[in-house]
Amino acid sequence: MAFDFGQLENALNAAKNSEIVKKDLRKAVRSVSSAITALQEAVSQMETVLADDYQPAPKERKPRVASTGGAKRGRKPKNAQPAS
Repeated sequence: MAFDFGQLENALNAAKNSEIVKKDLRKAVRSVSSAITALQEAVSQMETVLADDYQPAPKERKPRVASTGGAKRGRKPKNAQPAS
């Protein structure tokens, strides 16, 4: 009975390929599971917002600070000069 090195080489290559496939599958499963977790969290937040008794938290507003230069906010008006 002769030992076939070709079959051994094929078996080793198949084992290497299966390890690579397993590694890729693990990586894909991790990314999918993290996406599912994020989606579940988003759905939970939406359920909270859409609840009948939901009241948004009031934002604390800071008073406006008077500018030292006295400049007004907004766009400056154009000068009404005829074109020459």
